[in-house]
Amino acid sequence: MNSNKTWTAALIGITAIWGWSFVAKQQNLHSMSASALNAWIFLLGAIALLPFAWRRLHALTAKDWLAGSLAGVVLFIAFAFQTSGLGHTTPSNAGFITGLSVVLTPFFLFLINAERLSLKQALGALVALVGLALLSLNGYAIHSGDLLILGCAIFFAIHIVVLAKIKFSSSSLVLAFIQLLVVGLLSLVWSVVAGEFSVPDTAPSLTVTLVVAVFGTALAYFVQTRAQAVLSAQKVALLLICEPIFGALFGYLLAGDRFTVMNIIGAVMIISGMLISELRLPRLLRKSLTVAVD
Repeated sequence: MNSNKTWTAALIGITAIWGWSFVAKQQNLHSMSASALNAWIFLLGAIALLPFAWRRLHALTAKDWLAGSLAGVVLFIAFAFQTSGLGHTTPSNAGFITGLSVVLTPFFLFLINAERLSLKQALGALVALVGLALLSLNGYAIHSGDLLILGCAIFFAIHIVVLAKIKFSSSSLVLAFIQLLVVGLLSLVWSVVAGEFSVPDTAPSLTVTLVVAVFGTALAYFVQTRAQAVLSAQKVALLLICEPIFGALFGYLLAGDRFTVMNIIGAVMIISGMLISELRLPRLLRKSLTVAVD
């Protein structure tokens, strides 16, 4: 099977797990702080990857540790902004603003390496972004949390770019382990300093924490890191916007969420944006678009 297609499918599967984990995390947040939950999820995720990464850790250079730690710090900041912002804005606003990472990723690529989107990638990203707005945004009120979520979107975009640009001599699995360990340790420090640290104290809470840690974190970030080594940063950013679609689906099935016609149109536009970006446009259409742009 084509490597690009394999990791594209894997990354879409991971976004489905993340969509489910949004509902699961919401349930756990009734009894745990966001910082403590992040600490447990990422530390347990790192522990899950440790047996597979252990033999290669001794061969890492100082530059490898620095590169992995940098990616982990960026990822920690993104989740810190997101969890803090969710307490001060609506989930719909948070979903839309986080989705801005789709637009911000090529912006940072341009700043760092003067990379530009192709016409079809730009068109696909625009359609997907409009769709994400229709799917997620309810109302236009600006909350203080919106600015925090904007910080989250910025650092998710930076994280994608960092993974695309860093030099790492070992495997993607080892890189994922370092990132999870860094996020977990920083989240642990955050929760302890803030006086928010606690442990899952019920069977359902523990089960959710373990499942999210192993499948939604350890496996997920290994797949994302590996996919980033094969796919372009722009493509990864576009694929990651499947997350709110799956979040809406599991919200409907598990949390009683209901959708308007506008939400459904938004979901269709997101899928259309992905298709526009990934499918080869007919030659005549490409020529017409090129003439129009010129």
